[in-house]
Amino acid sequence: MLPPVEEPNAGFILQLFVVPALIVLVIVAVWLMFNWLVYRTAMRPEDLIQGLTQGPSVARWQRASELADMLRNERFAEFKRDPKAAAQLGRILDREIEGAGKGDGMAEGDVTLRYFLARALGEFETNEGIDVLLKAARTARDPAEQFVRHGALEAIAVRAHNLRELEPPRDLSHPELEPTLFELASDDDPLIRSKTAYAIGRIGTPAAIERLEVMADDPHADTRYNAAIALAHHGNARAVDTLAEMLDLEEPASVREETNLQDQSMKRAVIFSNALDGVEELAAEQPDADFSPIIESLEAVAAADDEALARARIPSRLAEEGQRVLAELKQSE
Repeated sequence: MLPPVEEPNAGFILQLFVVPALIVLVIVAVWLMFNWLVYRTAMRPEDLIQGLTQGPSVARWQRASELADMLRNERFAEFKRDPKAAAQLGRILDREIEGAGKGDGMAEGDVTLRYFLARALGEFETNEGIDVLLKAARTARDPAEQFVRHGALEAIAVRAHNLRELEPPRDLSHPELEPTLFELASDDDPLIRSKTAYAIGRIGTPAAIERLEVMADDPHADTRYNAAIALAHHGNARAVDTLAEMLDLEEPASVREETNLQDQSMKRAVIFSNALDGVEELAAEQPDADFSPIIESLEAVAAADDEALARARIPSRLAEEGQRVLAELKQSE
């Protein structure tokens, strides 16, 4: 026979719930204390920059990666505005570029080091070091250096954005900035052109806008899409036709380069979402522009059933967002 059921007493509840809870709290407290100690003793950006001048390439690219991550934190805003620190890091990257041109081939660790040095240099909020980023972006002695060139162009775009976010806003400035980017806008590598379009969009000068108008017709989909989004951000109606293409239900160019089905779906959703944002920005700046190509694309999306949307890799939530944008465009006609 089973023993009689009794109500749990205070001691039983204490053992079953309170004691384990106290153990968990102690563990959490120890973990927080450990993280606090790590934070208090963590390296400063200056320490990481000093460590980049010596040691094996593996250790140095890891330091460069840590530095790039560290400088994304607003705690180091003052350091990111230090022209001497930016110039020092630029000299390190410049030495690595020059040194990599000697000997046979290029070690993977050295390429990775230069990539993260460029990304870290892009986080600064000063014009110092931009000359080295431009040098890294146009240095193409070996196919492996494409990775560094991509990182340098991304860094230029981030630097331009950071300066524009200052109060008062500042422009990224260097005599070779526009000539270099305009040259790279015609590079043989489509990914270089794509990243260049994004960087030119961040520059946003009248000459940059003119170049983006040309790039909106680039044969490479990502390049013309980046150009169109930038044009829309700057209120230029030249973006309309390309934005309509991005929103086209049957648009295949955006996923052609992706082999993984999941990557294809993610990329298609990002492009569709960015296009909707671009349309809204453009409509706010140029309400009298001819949006008929975009309206036609969005009407096809609105009329599509779930199967057609799935085939086009357009999530239902984005299709609904497209209907909202469509209604706003028609209302303003």
